[in-house]
Amino acid sequence: MKFAAPGLVSGLAGATLGVIAVLGITIGAQQNSIPSPETTADPGSSLANTPYGSR
Repeated sequence: MKFAAPGLVSGLAGATLGVIAVLGITIGAQQNSIPSPETTADPGSSLANTPYGSR
């Protein structure tokens, strides 16, 4: 039964790391804010108020 303890410790460590990884990915993937629109050009100098230039 010497082999059972390392197996249990390894399984517990793997399960713990798996839960931490799932929670981290879930928190990181959430979008909590709407990005502000970019205004990089003068709307009066472009056709149909479409900004040209930086891409």
